[in-house]
Amino acid sequence: MAASCGAEPARRVSRGVFFAESSPNIGGQELQLLQQAQALQERGWAVRLLCRPGSRVGAEAVARGLPVETVRFRGALDLPSLLRVAALAREHRPLALVCHSGHDANVCALAIRGAAALGLLRPRPRPRLLRMRTYQPGRAGAFAYNHLFDASFTPSAGLRAQLLANRAIRPDRVGVLYPAVDFRRLEQADGALPPELEARLAQAGPVVVHAAMLRPEKGHAFMLQVVRALLPHLPGLLYVAAGDGVERARLEEQARRLGIADHVHFPGLLQPVAPLLRRADVVVMPSLYEPLGMSQVEALALGVPVVVSDVGGLPETVVHGETGWICPSPAAPGALQAWTQALEEVLADPAAARSRALRGGARVRVQFDPEVNLQALVRALES
Repeated sequence: MAASCGAEPARRVSRGVFFAESSPNIGGQELQLLQQAQALQERGWAVRLLCRPGSRVGAEAVARGLPVETVRFRGALDLPSLLRVAALAREHRPLALVCHSGHDANVCALAIRGAAALGLLRPRPRPRLLRMRTYQPGRAGAFAYNHLFDASFTPSAGLRAQLLANRAIRPDRVGVLYPAVDFRRLEQADGALPPELEARLAQAGPVVVHAAMLRPEKGHAFMLQVVRALLPHLPGLLYVAAGDGVERARLEEQARRLGIADHVHFPGLLQPVAPLLRRADVVVMPSLYEPLGMSQVEALALGVPVVVSDVGGLPETVVHGETGWICPSPAAPGALQAWTQALEEVLADPAAARSRALRGGARVRVQFDPEVNLQALVRALES
């Protein structure tokens, strides 16, 4: 059976679904889970979140009125976790179980299949096992996709293609489910920016914003090279890299070494980031690896021009020359020149760039509409 994700109207049902998340923290993946769980609960589904004790996603779920069950998720073969998941499934008999991170996915799949094999879930069929795969470092193994889960979903066709580079993985077991973006909340997001950042923005022009974790694959080191190349023509330029991560000290040192420290600002993680995106003349995503990326989607929804790399799922969110600019990966030959020229074009004609962004905003509002996402999820749950 294919991993179908077509949009059909979600109907009100009194059925159960478990969401599992073993991460102790909270980020885009966890917020997506919570949004889906809330939407299903509002439509009559009996929703439960399985998460680690003391996790941030668990605390946020409780704050949103979602039932939480704790599982320690210490490893794929952690016996207490396996028994706990099996017992919860036997007690609540969910229609489906949606897994996310590595530990919770393996524990849940093994627990459910083991309990079903022992007859502990009779007389009802075992829960449908779905996996949301948002990131794949290296080559994907085939066993989990072909045998542990009934279907797996990626947030982009680009990531699906990466998985299927392993020809042993069955294509009918892997589908695409674009994430939902709460555009209403995005539009309403407000708040004061940090005073130092506000002062820098007041004196700068133009402003290039890069909202991403400070990790090597996000392309910050490359952007510093682009900034240096742009400065002779744009002496007031300010590059704002909003986010935290392991690369911060190295990037700050690189900016000093390149002599551009006065044109670079690292404000840390901003939540919400929308107030900064609105102040940008252009938002960049120069990633070397990116399963999908969301900053460019949010920027387009706010009418802000974007330039992105031609990698992963990024080209699925931008139409080059129509809704934004797509440039080669920073690792590609000629990338520095291509990015420099693209940004010069964006910043030379702000009105034209904003016009493209508005067209892009209309497009992503359809592509990432929460209702479309929910309808597709319900179809996957009920298949």
